[in-house]
Amino acid sequence: MLKPTRTILALAAGSLVLGLVGAGSAVADDGPRHDNPGRETVVDDEQDSDGLTRPDGSDKDKHVRGVVTSRGPLTVRSKPTTHSYKLGKLHSHEKVAIECKKHGERVDGNKTWYLLDGEEKDGMDGGGMTPKAAKGTKTAAAKDRKDRWVSARYIKAYGEVKYCR
Repeated sequence: MLKPTRTILALAAGSLVLGLVGAGSAVADDGPRHDNPGRETVVDDEQDSDGLTRPDGSDKDKHVRGVVTSRGPLTVRSKPTTHSYKLGKLHSHEKVAIECKKHGERVDGNKTWYLLDGEEKDGMDGGGMTPKAAKGTKTAAAKDRKDRWVSARYIKAYGEVKYCR
């Protein structure tokens, strides 16, 4: 049984490419790095450089640090749903303090929402949010303004976030 010439050439070219790629990775391998390759030690030399610590030095572990990962502005809501009042916006790479998490409306397949720290910091509230309401929205009642929620889909939390009580 004869094979077509194109098939033979394609198989030969594929074998050659795979052989070169395999040889390249074997040459680039410089052996095992250390005894426990699954673990990596991270040393944080920048103590409290994120600006999320309390001025009085009280319980720093009360909140988990986080960073906004959305490409555009992330809307801050009064409740863990997209149908609640818009309280402001957070921009990409902005640092936030997360108090706790709660299940709410799904956003891109993620139903977890984070409650942000409501304490004021440097004239801003909740870890860098703009305090004025978003343009073209209804103003929230005073009782609805105390909680500031963001979808966990667009926040990278650096630690374990506890559920809200």
